[in-house]
Amino acid sequence: MHGRREKRTRRQANQERSEDMGGRNEMGIKEMEKQTGISSQNIRYYEKQGLLSPKRNPENGYRIYGEEEAEQLKRIKLFRKLDMPIEDIRRMLIREQSLQEALTAQKKRQEKEKKHLEAVLKFYGRIRETELDELQAEKYLNEMEELERGGSVFVDFAEDFIAVARAQAKREFSFRPDTMCMNSREFTDALCQYARENDEDLVITKEGMYPEFTLNGIEYTAYRRFSRWGAVICCTMKHPEEAGDGAVPAKRRGLMRLAVKWMVPLLILAAVILPRMKKIEDLLFLLPFGAVFLVLLWFSYGNFRERKG
Repeated sequence: MHGRREKRTRRQANQERSEDMGGRNEMGIKEMEKQTGISSQNIRYYEKQGLLSPKRNPENGYRIYGEEEAEQLKRIKLFRKLDMPIEDIRRMLIREQSLQEALTAQKKRQEKEKKHLEAVLKFYGRIRETELDELQAEKYLNEMEELERGGSVFVDFAEDFIAVARAQAKREFSFRPDTMCMNSREFTDALCQYARENDEDLVITKEGMYPEFTLNGIEYTAYRRFSRWGAVICCTMKHPEEAGDGAVPAKRRGLMRLAVKWMVPLLILAAVILPRMKKIEDLLFLLPFGAVFLVLLWFSYGNFRERKG
């Protein structure tokens, strides 16, 4: 009986609170997540990007959402599924450009992306018909350069790659502290030392063995792991979707991330092998590895799918 009375009391309190708010169907962020299918993380991200302006509960500061915000989020979700950049959605929502203008610009981008995919598919077919030992990587690279000089979509790959590489470096990084960081004090000292040595703006928001902090205004959380050379501190963004490569088309972004992931191991391999090569002909040894890397990138590009919220 006591449980029923308590449950009924809560229901009555919720109803009274709703009446105080004018009878509107007010929701918290978790309820909004269930209604729209958009994660709480992405809802907060859209708010930071100026796409959403929910009210705040004056008593606790929590976000309050209504049907208007729900409809806004559904529109944002639709435009994101069309791969429309965040900035274009923002400008459209604040009436800096019309729906027709935004869709026209997005159509042009997708037509450009379509040309790129057609070029990739063309190379797919030609590479598949070649045995690995007979693959003339230089020939295909020359063709790509010709397309670039002719204004092909390959020309903007460099800019996209730089944007993704910078975003990846921002999403997560690691360093080796001078101590083993056996307690929270040593952990905090190691983070402060890293910030000083790299001239970074650090603010510790939560101490401990899993500390939280902001670095140049970006929120991070950190943890410690051990390797054969000692302790390693790994830091990851709390909101990785804010890293800054959102304008790069999702599928291309996946390809670029793979390239960034494999770039460092390949450079290390090259640094080890190249000094030992005394003849130009020895470089032919590297061609199969380069060819395999290119093929893996093309096929990963075709198979990659990214979840969008």
